[in-house]
Amino acid sequence: MAVDGVAPRAKMNQQRSRRFRTAKEAKEVKEKAESKGEKLPDEKAFDSNCITPGTPFMVRLSEQLRYFVNKKISEDSNWRDITVVLSGHEVPGEGEHKIMEYIRLSRAQPDYDPNVRHCLYGLDADLIMLGLLSHDPHFCLLREEVKFGPASKSKGNKSLESINFYLLHLTLMREYLDLEFHEIEPMLPFQYNLERVIDDFILLAVFVGNDFLPNLPDLHIHENGLEKLFDVYKKALPSLDGYLNENGVINTQRLQVILDEMAEWEKEVFEKEYSDLNWYKGKQAKHVKATEMGRKRQKLVLTTSQKAIFEQVKAFVLEHRSPTSVAHQRKSRLTMPNVFPAADRLFVNKLAEDLHLSLTWDEYDEQDNNLVTWRFPGELEEQVPENGESNVKIEEEGEEEDDAAWEDEEDEESKAAVDRVLGKYEKAKVAEDDKEGDFDARYEISIQEKMAEWKRGYYKGKLEISYDDPQDMHDLVYRYVEGMQWVMHYYYSGVASWSWFYNYHYAPRISDLKGVDQMVFNFDLGKPFRPFEQLMGVLPTASKDHIPQAYQELMYDPNSPILDFYPTEFEQDLNGKKQEWEAIVKIPFIEETRLLKAMGSREHRLTEEEKRRNSFGTSTKFTFNAGEPTTYPSSLPGFFPTLHRCTCHMEPFDLPTLDGLHLVEGLCDGVFLGAEALAGFPSLQTLPHTAALGHHGVNVHGSESRNQSMVVHINNVHEGRKVEDIAHETIGQRVFIGWPFLQEGMVKAVSDGLFKYEKLVMTGGPAKVVSNPHTPQGLGIWKTKAERIENHYSKRCGVVTGEIEVLLHVRPLKGLKRLDTGAFVKDYEGPDKEIEQAAQMAVTDVASEDPRFMEKDAPPLSEEFPESSKLFFLGEHAYGVAAQVSETSKDSLSIVLAFFPSETAENEKFKAVVANRLSNRYYPSFKVANMVGLESMAVAKITSSFMVITSDGQKNNLGLSLKFDAKGLKVIDYSRKDGRHWEFSEKAIDLIHEYKQKYPEVMLSLSQRGDAMPRSADVFPQVEDPDAKVKEVKQWLQSKGIRNFEPVSLFCDQLKKETVEEIEQLADSFTSSKSRDAIKKAIVKNIPRQAVLKPSHAVYRLQNQHFALGDRVTMVQDSGAVPLSVKGVVIGMNAKSMDVVWDVPFLSGTTLGDRCSQYRGSTVEFTSCLNLTHPQFIVSTNPEAPTQQQPRSPFKPRFGPRPEIHPASGEQAASGFRPARIQGAPVHIMTNPDRGRGGHQGPAGYQGRGGYQGRGGYQGRGEHQGRGRYQNGRGGHYNANHPADTNGAPSSPPNANGDRIPNNPSGGKPPHAPRDGPTQILPRGGGPNGPSNPRGFVNGHRGGREIFDRGRGAPRGGPRGRGRGQRGVPPIES
Repeated sequence: MAVDGVAPRAKMNQQRSRRFRTAKEAKEVKEKAESKGEKLPDEKAFDSNCITPGTPFMVRLSEQLRYFVNKKISEDSNWRDITVVLSGHEVPGEGEHKIMEYIRLSRAQPDYDPNVRHCLYGLDADLIMLGLLSHDPHFCLLREEVKFGPASKSKGNKSLESINFYLLHLTLMREYLDLEFHEIEPMLPFQYNLERVIDDFILLAVFVGNDFLPNLPDLHIHENGLEKLFDVYKKALPSLDGYLNENGVINTQRLQVILDEMAEWEKEVFEKEYSDLNWYKGKQAKHVKATEMGRKRQKLVLTTSQKAIFEQVKAFVLEHRSPTSVAHQRKSRLTMPNVFPAADRLFVNKLAEDLHLSLTWDEYDEQDNNLVTWRFPGELEEQVPENGESNVKIEEEGEEEDDAAWEDEEDEESKAAVDRVLGKYEKAKVAEDDKEGDFDARYEISIQEKMAEWKRGYYKGKLEISYDDPQDMHDLVYRYVEGMQWVMHYYYSGVASWSWFYNYHYAPRISDLKGVDQMVFNFDLGKPFRPFEQLMGVLPTASKDHIPQAYQELMYDPNSPILDFYPTEFEQDLNGKKQEWEAIVKIPFIEETRLLKAMGSREHRLTEEEKRRNSFGTSTKFTFNAGEPTTYPSSLPGFFPTLHRCTCHMEPFDLPTLDGLHLVEGLCDGVFLGAEALAGFPSLQTLPHTAALGHHGVNVHGSESRNQSMVVHINNVHEGRKVEDIAHETIGQRVFIGWPFLQEGMVKAVSDGLFKYEKLVMTGGPAKVVSNPHTPQGLGIWKTKAERIENHYSKRCGVVTGEIEVLLHVRPLKGLKRLDTGAFVKDYEGPDKEIEQAAQMAVTDVASEDPRFMEKDAPPLSEEFPESSKLFFLGEHAYGVAAQVSETSKDSLSIVLAFFPSETAENEKFKAVVANRLSNRYYPSFKVANMVGLESMAVAKITSSFMVITSDGQKNNLGLSLKFDAKGLKVIDYSRKDGRHWEFSEKAIDLIHEYKQKYPEVMLSLSQRGDAMPRSADVFPQVEDPDAKVKEVKQWLQSKGIRNFEPVSLFCDQLKKETVEEIEQLADSFTSSKSRDAIKKAIVKNIPRQAVLKPSHAVYRLQNQHFALGDRVTMVQDSGAVPLSVKGVVIGMNAKSMDVVWDVPFLSGTTLGDRCSQYRGSTVEFTSCLNLTHPQFIVSTNPEAPTQQQPRSPFKPRFGPRPEIHPASGEQAASGFRPARIQGAPVHIMTNPDRGRGGHQGPAGYQGRGGYQGRGGYQGRGEHQGRGRYQNGRGGHYNANHPADTNGAPSSPPNANGDRIPNNPSGGKPPHAPRDGPTQILPRGGGPNGPSNPRGFVNGHRGGREIFDRGRGAPRGGPRGRGRGQRGVPPIES
C-alpha cells in the first residue's frame, strides 16, 4: 500500500498546476453560488489539496491506515496469509514508483518466481506503462469503471457496492502490441524482440505527454497521435541498426531518424492547415497564361525544363542520323529519369509524336531507377521491355512510312521533314522562370518561409523565446530531449535526479528537434525536498491552512521575497486538448534557491510536532502473529475501538538490495507466455487466429470507432466437420467459454440450424447421441442466438468469428460444493443458467488449471477442525450458536457452545416488529387520478420529476419524485410497479391531495401538453413574483420530507426507516441488558462433521438458503467487513444480496443510504449469513445416522416488473424471465386481440384448458379491475373486499378447497374492474350455485344490469357467442 510521498521536482510542476487549478475552480464555484443568493454551509468546505505529503490530514491518514491493517489482520481470515507493506507519505517517492522499485529489485533476486502475479490498483494511465515495462506478463490493473456521456454525470449511488471494477490484463495488451508491430519482422536487419518493441512503445508514448513533459505540438491521443507514431516507427525501424530504448537508455542516433520522419508529418500538417494555397497558385498564373496564349496563337511556348529536354533529344537524333547500319540505329536509345511533372510528361509525348520516335515509360535500370526511354522506330518490333508501356503500337497502319524517313538514306525529303520539326522547337519561345526557380522550388521555398513565420508566432506567443535565437532554441530542444532521458531513467531504474525539471510550459515543434544524435546527458542525483518545502512549492495561497503558521505569510505578505510564486489570477491554455483538466496552467516555476532561502529564515519557528512532520520515515511491514495477542490503541478514541486482541506484528520494511546483482532486462527465465500463461490471465493464443488492421466500427463506449482497429479473425477448427462428431466429442465434457477470458463449463448439448443433439444414457448400454429437430419457432430462435454471438464478438470485441454453424449448450462452473464427507467437488449451474457458445470459440483444454476450483478429497477431522478453531453448531436445539472445537477423533468431534439463553425469544420479537408494521394499500395510477380529481397524465407528471424554470434559468423540481421510470426506482411505502403500470399507496394519495389543495396552480399547469419545461410565470401567472412562489413550493416539499424519500430498485423490497429504527432500538435494549456473566456454555461430544459449520465453508454449504424481511441472521464468514458471529436483522432484499442492520456498529459499516444508524448496516451475500429465524440446515448430531436438512430450490428473490419472453415450444423460459402469454393463433387484420382467441397456458393446477378468457382479455377487452385478486379453482365465491397481507398487497383468496393461492401466480397483469361496481366472472360448471351455462358464459350484474363474458365471436352485450368456454378458468373478483 503505497501512498505518495515527496515527489521529484519534475512531478511537482504538474502537482502545482493541478492544485492551483483546484483552488481557482473552488473559488469560482463559491462566487457563483453567492451571486445566486444561495446559502453556503457554515463549516469550511473540504479542500482536496490537503492530500499532499506533509499536511496534518496525511498524518492522520497514515495513522488510520495502520489501525485498519492491524484490525483486518486480527479479524479477517483473508488477511492472515499475506504480508502487508505500508509506505506512507513520510517515505519519499510517488506511490506507483515505490511499488515498481520493489518489483524491479525483487526480479533481480535469485529466488524470484518468474510467474508471480501482479495486480496494481489505480486509474492513472501511467500504470499501464509501468506494468508493461516490468516485463512480467502476469500483470493486471484493477480499475474502477469509467463512464462516458450522460452516465458520467449521474448523481446516483456512489457507494462502494454500486461501483463496477474491471481488470485490465496487460497479457492481452502485450499480445495486441505484438500484432501491431510483428508485420515488420521480415524487414528488420536484426532480430525481432517483443520486449524491446514494448520498450520503444513506452518511449514513443512520451511524445503524447505524461506527468513530466508536455506533449509535442499537434500530437494528441484523441487525434490519433499514437497511430501516427506507430506508422512512423514501423516505417523507420527497418532502416536502423537496432531499437531506440536500450533498457531505459535512449539511443539518440536512432531517435533522430524517428524525429526526422515525424518532422515530415509536421510539414504535412502545416501544409494542410496553415499554408496559403492562393499564394503559390497566383505565382504560377503568369506561366500558365503565357503557355495558353501561345497555343491560341498557334505559337509554341516552352518552359525552361522543356527546352532542356528538347536539347537532349535533338542531340540524340543528330548524333545517330547517319549510323553505320540500320541494326545499330535500332539499338540506339536515350534514357531520362522519370521525374517529370504532369506538364512535362505531355510535352515529352508530343515531341516523340512529332519526331516519330518510340517512347517507353517506366523502365528500370540495375539501380531500380524509374526511366523514360527514347528509341528510333523499329526497335520495339523485337521486344517490349517488361513493365514498359510504349506510346507506339507495332504493326500500325502507316508504320512503313514512319520508318522510311530514317531507313532511306537517299530520302532527302525525310531528313528535311525532321529538320523542320527540330527547327520549330528550336525557334519556340521560352517562358522565363522566376529567380526563385521552377514551380516546385518556389513552392518549397514558400512553405519554408511560412513555417518559419508560423514557428516564430508559436515560440513567441507560447514560450516567449525567439525562434531566430540559436541559443534559445538549443536550450529548449536540449531540455526536452534531456527530459525524455530523465523519464526513461525514472521508469527503468529510478530517480536520476531529484531536482531536475522541465522548465517550460510547452514542447518544441517536432521539426526543431535537431542535433539530438549529438546530445549527451549527465544527471546529479541530489536529494528530495522535505515535506514542507514541497508544500510551499505546490500549494496555492487558498490552501495555506495546510502549511505551518511559520511559513504562511510567505504566500501573501506583500513584503515576501517569494510572493511571485503564488499568483491568484493566471491563464489556462487548452493547447489542443479537449478537457479543462488537461489545460496548461501558466504559473511561474519555483526557483529552488529562493524558496529554500526564504523558508530557512523561519524554520526555527516550527513546533516539535511540525518538525517531526517535516522529516522522512520508513515503510512498515505487517504480518499475522499467532502468538500472544497484544493491544493496539484506537486511532480515533471515542470513535474506533481499541483492539484488545491484536494479532498483527509490525516491523520496519527495507527494500531488497542488489549487492552485486543486476536488474533483469526483458523477460525472466522460465516465464509462461501465451496459451501457457497461468489460469486467470487471458491470451489470444488459446485459439488459432490471424489479425489485421482495418476499419471495423468496434463499439465499446456507445458509438462505433471511426478509426482503424486490430481485428482478430478466428480460424474455425470445426469447419467442415459433421455436427454428430462434434456432439460425440464434447457432450458431457468440460470446455472453456468466454474467450479470451476463459471460464470452465460443462457441455450438455450441441445444436446446429436444424437439430439439437443430446446424449441419452440407454438402459444396459452405452450413452447415445440423439438428435431432435427444432420447432418452427426454434429455427428462428437458433438463428437469432447465433447472430447475436457473432455480432457481440464482432462489434464489441473486434473479433471475426466467421459464420456460426454449431452452438454448444454449456452450463458454467458455479464453484466447488462440499459433500457430507468433507470432500470438495465441482458444482455446475442448472438448466436455467445454461448458455450458448459458438463451437469455434470454445477452448477444449488449458495448460494451467485454476487452483481455486480443483477438487479435493476430505481431509482428516483434526486437520479440517484444529483445536480451538471457531465454528457454528447446526444442531436442532442450539442452531447457529457460536462454538469452539475442544477435541477431535477419527470420525467425530467435540465442541464447546457459548450462548445467551434469551436469544431464542429475542428472534421472535424482531420478527414481530416486522409483522406488525402498518399495512399499506396500493391503487393503479388511473384509479388514483379519479380519486384525486386529476388527469392520468397529470398524476404521471407530479409523481415523478416536474421541472420548472425560473427567470434566472435555474431548473427547479416541483415533482414528488415518487417514481423513476428510466432508473427503475420506486419509493418505499409510496409507489411500486406492477407489470407496466405504476401503483401508489394511500400515503401517496394523501400527499397528492394535500399538494393539490395547497398549490392548485401547479396541478393546473400539469395539463399542458408538450415536453417543454414550463417557466415559473406559466405555472403562477397571477402571482407578482412567480420565482418566489416556486421557492415557496420547494420549501413546502422539503418540509414534507419529499427530498428525504428512499428511492430503491424496483427489484428489491425494503423495510421503511421507521421500522428499521424500531429494530435498532430493540437490538440496543437487548445488548445493554446482557453481560458476560449471562453467557452459558455447554459441551457437545461426538458429533459428525456435518453438524458444524466452518466459516470458510459457508460459501459452499449455505447454497439456496432462503430469507425474508425481518429474519434474524448471524454472520458466519470470518472474512469481509462484518465481524464474525455478529447478529442482525434483514431489512432489505435485493436480487443477489440482502441489506442487514447489525446489533452493533463496526468499522466498515454504512448507513445503507441513510436507512439505519451510522456503521450499523451492510449489504451481504446470502451465503455469508445463517438464517436463525427459519433454520434450513439442521443436522442430526448422531454420528451413526447423520441426517441433514438442506433447501433444494434456488433462492431467487424478484420484485417488480419482468419482461415477457416467449420461450421456444417445449423449451424453458430464459434465465430470470417468466413466460409470456402464448398466442393461440395469429392476430388477423381488423381483429380485436382481446376478444378471446386461444388461451393462456398457465401452470398445471391453476387452470383448465388454458387461461384467462381468450388472449388475455379478462372480460371483453380486459378492462376488469378492482381491489382484489383473481383466484383459481372450479368454484367458490369470495368477497372482493378481502383484507390485505402484511406486505401491503391484497391477500390471495382461498380456492374452492379452502387453500390460499399466491397472488397473481402467473406474474401477469392483475385484473381490472369497471369503476361502477364489482363484477364476478365464473367458469363453465363452476358457479356458486352449481353447473350453469354449458357454453361457457355466465350471467353477472353491474348495478342491476346484466353483463356477459364473450367468447370468440360473441356480440357486444349478447347473451351467447360462438366461442368455446374454458374449463377451470379462475373466478376473478374485486
